[in-house]
Amino acid sequence: MSLSIGRMAIGEADPERALRDAFGELGVPAGEEWQVSISPNSTAGAWEVTLDGPPRAKAEHIDWEIVHRADRTRYRKLFHKAERDPLFLKRALRKLLWESIQFRENPIWSVDPVLAEGFEKAVWTELRREEMKPIQVRFGVWREGPDGTKFVCKVDLQPELQKALVYRRKRRAAQALAAKSAAARLARRARLAAAEAAAAAKGAPAIAPVPRPAEQRASA
Repeated sequence: MSLSIGRMAIGEADPERALRDAFGELGVPAGEEWQVSISPNSTAGAWEVTLDGPPRAKAEHIDWEIVHRADRTRYRKLFHKAERDPLFLKRALRKLLWESIQFRENPIWSVDPVLAEGFEKAVWTELRREEMKPIQVRFGVWREGPDGTKFVCKVDLQPELQKALVYRRKRRAAQALAAKSAAARLARRARLAAAEAAAAAKGAPAIAPVPRPAEQRASA
């Protein structure tokens, strides 16, 4: 689904066009509906950005003013002079909208901002289609030789691994319980067979097994 753009009135045609293009690329997670509005705040000398949408964790977005309502949640943030940039706003909204894809350390920004944004966009474009969430993404930079610079991207799938381990433990517990029940049944059969054999050896009538409740109901 796309991000619905409401009021967009910052008084600058080129930035407004760039913002609409940037927000148009963002989209929103499946099943969610969002609306964003931007207006100038002359008192603070900033762009005032407000969004309405589903709830997000305040601990992950402490830079936003968040007001939870009965049906929707309102988000508000002032972007001051150094932050009044379409790319900066796009990244800020991406972090809020796509909370399940969390970009952590990225030292590439201090080396080449354009390259850093390219890396993040490429990773985000692929991960947004996946169901393995939440996911944490980290980047690294190191030099190899006099002119070689290497970049690395690490995708942390710890939540998925934890879910897999929990499933594995539950499956093993179920298997152990089934094995224990089977062993108990075999032991009962062995005791019954031994009793029948002993009775037959003495010429006494065989000991009839005590019917379980289910068998008693069936015979009734």
